[in-house]
Amino acid sequence: MTVHHLPQPPSDDELYWYFGPQRRWVLVSSSLAFVFTAATMFTFALRTPALWAFLAILGLNVVALLLSSVNSLRQRRLTRASHEVLVRAWRPAGLPGVDLYLPTCGEPLPVLANAYRAVAALDWPDALTVWVLDDADRAEVADLAAEHGYRYVVRPDRGHLKKAGNLNHALTLSEAEFIAILDADFAPRPDFLRHLVPYLADPAVGIVQSPQCFDTDAGMDWIQRAAGAAQEWFFRWIQPSRDASDAAICCGSNAVYRRSAIDLAGGFARLDHSEDLYTGLALHEKGFRTQYVPVLVAKGTSPDTVASFVNQQYRWAMGNLHLLGTPVLRRMGAPWRMRLCFYEGVVGYLTTAVNTFAAPLPPLVMMFWYPDDIRPWHVLPLLAPLWLWQVLLPRISRTRWRVEVIRANVLTSVAAATAFWHTLRGRSAAWVPTGVRSSGSSGSMARRVMSVSLLWLIVSNGAAAGGLALAVARNGWEPTWGLGLYLLVQLQINVPLIRALSAELRPDGRVPADHRSRTRSRPRTGTLPRRWPEALAASAVLLLTGLLASGWVDPMLPWLS
Repeated sequence: MTVHHLPQPPSDDELYWYFGPQRRWVLVSSSLAFVFTAATMFTFALRTPALWAFLAILGLNVVALLLSSVNSLRQRRLTRASHEVLVRAWRPAGLPGVDLYLPTCGEPLPVLANAYRAVAALDWPDALTVWVLDDADRAEVADLAAEHGYRYVVRPDRGHLKKAGNLNHALTLSEAEFIAILDADFAPRPDFLRHLVPYLADPAVGIVQSPQCFDTDAGMDWIQRAAGAAQEWFFRWIQPSRDASDAAICCGSNAVYRRSAIDLAGGFARLDHSEDLYTGLALHEKGFRTQYVPVLVAKGTSPDTVASFVNQQYRWAMGNLHLLGTPVLRRMGAPWRMRLCFYEGVVGYLTTAVNTFAAPLPPLVMMFWYPDDIRPWHVLPLLAPLWLWQVLLPRISRTRWRVEVIRANVLTSVAAATAFWHTLRGRSAAWVPTGVRSSGSSGSMARRVMSVSLLWLIVSNGAAAGGLALAVARNGWEPTWGLGLYLLVQLQINVPLIRALSAELRPDGRVPADHRSRTRSRPRTGTLPRRWPEALAASAVLLLTGLLASGWVDPMLPWLS
């Protein structure tokens, strides 16, 4: 069994984390970091007609880069000052009624108890009704709901359309003006509604969406830290820019909906995955927009096993890739900027799916087919992305961004490739809530993704090690040491992932020692940026590597001559 991390509501310090400087230059740096890699890929692909296929891969990456640059650099619509003015000025004669939906489907009882305690502290007197929507029909959940005075509901058609069916059934039972939704693991601040509901005073707003944030403590399992840290990139940088184009994504949890807008759209989107995304699009078609408010008002638990992380990433990829087969964006008459934002998501997942298999191939081609052409400067295009991943993002992130985020991205890539294949075939794996152990078709899907990832990592890294050995035996270390550094970086990323995948795929089903069953509620550890000495040291190492690879300081290393 797994350690259950119990999140506490965001602190006053964390509340406005994402309302700091927008730092759009971070996204510019991210784009520029891959320009050199793209240029090198272009010259590599032109070596021979046999390599022209890499031009298509390069083209896909360039399209993704251009879409990201267009969509992600807009100034956010809100500021901390404007938010505080709105919240203070909002003084209705009486608080509007709010139905708070807490859907659940088999999450661990300690996680639910922690979330329900936080919900009980919500400051919305005499106008809040809490609904526990239990699709697992567990007596202990009914007892927990009764302890807090929440209404407990089990629908007659449990499982039909998964979360969307659960929410739509609750619509027939409740009647408040607004509907708030929190996933089963999220612990809200007492002022959760005070920060979000005022935006619904604008009749054009159908959904108010706040960020999903997660703890990334050093004592957590690596996949849980990586999953939580990766969300900062989207909610801190991407979503505010999308909001400026009226293309903010509805993410389901941590959101407040206008009931009249939901009713006008015919309820929540009737899909067994990504009902939140398509509900937001349906409301836009009816003339409502999704307002993104970057205040951290609830904190949840990120996936704590590789399998649950794979299921989550597959679910998100399916939601975006489903746009390939639906005319929803054309039918709703979305403006071109809004369309570009959503097409960016589609292209982004396609690029992610391709790159994890394509990226290791150029070095392998050089080592096995063109070993005499290998030069140290070939490592230069990789230094900018390395600086971005190892120095810049760890330094400026509020969460614990480390190399493990890149490690988890390998799994995201294979999950996206699986989702793309399923989209082409018109099928999908079963939906599994985050925090629930998968079984059946979804469990087998996660195992297939992990198996493919493990096989590819072993084959690609093993081939790279063998190719480097052959190149060194042929030409020595002087021209090949740059590729040696490349291989070391790959091993740093991939060897721990190989170990983790091997552990989860054990045929005896035993769980590694660091997944013992216990529950813990951790104190807040504050911000977790990489310290300046670490950042400077890593930058110095990368700079020295660049100087050596360029040949400018070659005399400093006479043993290579």
